[in-house]
Amino acid sequence: MNVAHSLPARCPAVRPCAPAGTLPRIAWLAAADARGHLMRAHLVRAALLPRNVAVRIITTSHEGRDFLTALGTPSELLSTGYAVAFDSAQNIDREATDACVLRYLVSRDQAARDLATLRALARGADLVVNDFHPLPLVAPRRLGPPVVHVYGTHLWEAIAHHFEERVPRALDRLGASLADALRRRAFASLEHSLVSSPSPRVLPPIVAAPGRTRAQVRAALGLASPGQRLAAVYLNPHFRDPRLAATLESALARGGFRVHAVGEGFAGRPGWRRYDASFNDVAAAADVLVSAPGMGALSAWAHFGTPLLALRTDQPEQAANLRDLPAVRAAPYAVVDAAEAGPEALDRALADLTGVLRGPRPDPADTAAAVQARWADALCDLLSSVRQPAPRR
Repeated sequence: MNVAHSLPARCPAVRPCAPAGTLPRIAWLAAADARGHLMRAHLVRAALLPRNVAVRIITTSHEGRDFLTALGTPSELLSTGYAVAFDSAQNIDREATDACVLRYLVSRDQAARDLATLRALARGADLVVNDFHPLPLVAPRRLGPPVVHVYGTHLWEAIAHHFEERVPRALDRLGASLADALRRRAFASLEHSLVSSPSPRVLPPIVAAPGRTRAQVRAALGLASPGQRLAAVYLNPHFRDPRLAATLESALARGGFRVHAVGEGFAGRPGWRRYDASFNDVAAAADVLVSAPGMGALSAWAHFGTPLLALRTDQPEQAANLRDLPAVRAAPYAVVDAAEAGPEALDRALADLTGVLRGPRPDPADTAAAVQARWADALCDLLSSVRQPAPRR
């Protein structure tokens, strides 16, 4: 089984990144598109705190700041000038996204203001981590500290080939070459992927450690019998179509599932909540996880062994993520097109997922601690290389 880079069963002892008193600093710019970038920043900040590293998180929407506040993490707002556009079913709106990004980059006032703001917020930092915003990509040397790009393998592919099939192939290749040239101007990059790599700069997707055991979660949700089924549902804020929520609720009820559902787009809907800082407790304890195939959901599937019902939409990065699932084989999974998620398709997918006989699942706390240590080690190594004194000539 190729589960997320063959993580060790136990996390190694915490290795301080710097002696107490020196306090390296990172300014982490996390785009608020969906919530995966923000969750990663939140988790890395917590993982680096015992290593004597301070992380200042900067994001791109008021809603993103609210999400981080619900997790107990402070943040700063860069501006709301940049965003990726989606419809109410998480299908990317390419024309609106193109217009927004172009308007942002060519608007001298907006870009200049954000550059000045980011420089001020990053003052005194050893690194600026870009997760993922165009400004540090196009102007890394104007920010002060060295820039480290953080991105998923397929997110970068989607960025580099954003115009694929909309322009001649030669122009697509030229655009990808330009994107790669811009990326190489940074100090370093950290890539995350479900598929194992020998490179120390390619990491498994980070995941939140559950704070409760499966038994504790199930008892708290009123599941008294081991045979009762639990579904953890997470739909990111781009999902706002109530018809999808209703279809999912009906299918899960027919399958006999107790449902724990989280989605900012359905916050006013009965049985749903806007945020849940302990959602991974439920995801690790569940019999099925229902979500779009972003890295947050796939990290829970890969590290916790929770069967996954993936809702596919027109989102290029997530469509590419799905192609990795057969190679990882962490747990059973089924894929349903969100636009065609009718009762029959959902019932069949849920029956397939719950009908698989499986062995014991991994310890979620151990697995999460191990992957968090990998991320902390990688960032500590980058900080060490930045803070080493230049050799004498």
